[in-house]
Amino acid sequence: MTDTGVLGLIPARGGSKGLPRKNIRELDGLPLIAHSIQAGLDATAIDSVVVSTDDDEIAQVAETHGGRVPFMRPPELATDEAPTAPVISHALETLHSEGEEYDTFVLLQPTSPLRTSTHIEEAYSIYKGSGVESVVSAYPTYETRWKPSPEGAQKLNYTDASKRRQDREPEYVVNGAVYVVDVEQFLQTGETITGMTEIYEMTERESIDIDTPFELWLAKQILTEWETDD
Repeated sequence: MTDTGVLGLIPARGGSKGLPRKNIRELDGLPLIAHSIQAGLDATAIDSVVVSTDDDEIAQVAETHGGRVPFMRPPELATDEAPTAPVISHALETLHSEGEEYDTFVLLQPTSPLRTSTHIEEAYSIYKGSGVESVVSAYPTYETRWKPSPEGAQKLNYTDASKRRQDREPEYVVNGAVYVVDVEQFLQTGETITGMTEIYEMTERESIDIDTPFELWLAKQILTEWETDD
C-alpha cells in the first residue's frame, strides 16, 4: 500500500440550487473549481489533489485543470441533503481500496476561490507544529448578534459591556476554505472539526464563499478590481 501522506480533497457535486452549475462557472478566466485545484497543486504540503463528484462535466473540467478523479461519487451522496462527512468517508475508503493510504486530509471547498496555496501551507504548518487533530480556517468578527424573543431583542455576544468595536476581543467565523484533519480522528468521530482544534485566521475578503449570484459577482470584483497593495 502506498502511503502518500496528505490528501487534498475537493467535494464538487453537480447540483446547486442557489447558483446552478456553480462549480464550473467562469471566474477570472477559469472555472470556479480550477482555483481550488490549482491552490492544492501549488501547496507542497499536499501529495495528491482528488475531486469527488457525481457529475461527468465537472470531472472532465477537474482533470483538464490537473485534479484527479479516480472515482465517481454515488448519487445518494450528491443530493441537497447529503452531509459532507459521508462524502469524505467514501473518498477515503475508495482510495484505501485502491492502495492509497493517507494520515491527513485537507478539505478544500471549491466555493472558496480566494483561498491560495499560501493559506493551505500556513494552516498545515499550524497543524504539524501544534499537535492538534484539526485546523479550521476562519475570519475574525467584532459584530454584535441579536435574537428576537417574547421579552424583546436579546444580545447574544459581547454582553458583559458595551465596548467600542475596536476594544472588543474578536470572535471567529468558520469560512469553509481550509480544513486540515487527522484521518484517524475523523473516522472515529465523523467530524471535520474534531479533537483539539486550532484556528487559522484569514481575512474576511479572502473568506468569500460562493453560493449565490451576488457572491460570484463579488468574487469577480475582488479578483479584478480590488487594490492588492492595501
